[in-house]
Amino acid sequence: MSDLPLPSLIGLIAVLLLSLSWHEAAHAWVADRLGDPTARSLGRVTLNPIKHMDLFLSVLLPAALILAGFTPFGGGKPVPIDQRNFKHPSRDFMLVAVAGPLSNLLLSGVFSLLYLLCVWRGAFVTSIDNPYGPATPYLPSILDEASTDPWRFMLQMGLLVNITLALFNLLPIPPLDGSRIVGWLLPRPLKPFWYRIDRFAFLMVIGLLLLLHSDASRPIFQFIQSAWLEAGDVVDNLAWKLTPA
Repeated sequence: MSDLPLPSLIGLIAVLLLSLSWHEAAHAWVADRLGDPTARSLGRVTLNPIKHMDLFLSVLLPAALILAGFTPFGGGKPVPIDQRNFKHPSRDFMLVAVAGPLSNLLLSGVFSLLYLLCVWRGAFVTSIDNPYGPATPYLPSILDEASTDPWRFMLQMGLLVNITLALFNLLPIPPLDGSRIVGWLLPRPLKPFWYRIDRFAFLMVIGLLLLLHSDASRPIFQFIQSAWLEAGDVVDNLAWKLTPA
């Protein structure tokens, strides 16, 4: 990250803050729509990143990992939920949780559309000289790492960061959103025991850190990278159809 040009670094930080705020605001908005106004009353239905930042998860933890040379990891301030306000507590709690990853997938689509709009307008497209005829348009893949254009880099990161956030949060490990899906699927007698694991959220975060820096995390990263490639192929194919002749 320290090797990035300043404009690209600023763009990356902007993408991270927007994606984090969008994710947490989606939780708060869906909870409010399902009958729990707790998060709304605390001002969490907003894209203001300050409302969603946690000193440890959003600042100290990722900063310490970056300085130590490890893969950065962090998160936003958990959205407060009172399940007693839901008509169907287990189901609605799950829907609130799923709203976060789904919102990130939606945002990745928005960044992709912005990229396609730029390509349609002729941005990011160069030409290759052709001695036998007109110059050939050339458009690098949206996943190409060689580009130095800060706007293109920001749109690329918008796609990749949001896919990563969505898939990672769907892991069935408390306190990640995927654990709420497990809680909803469990038989009623087991639900209370599963949800009580949240009391050890700090220890679970430490466990996630250890997982991310072990060989056991390789299938997770491979799955996320395969999702990047699939999304990149779709965007690239559409971009070539929109590339000006």
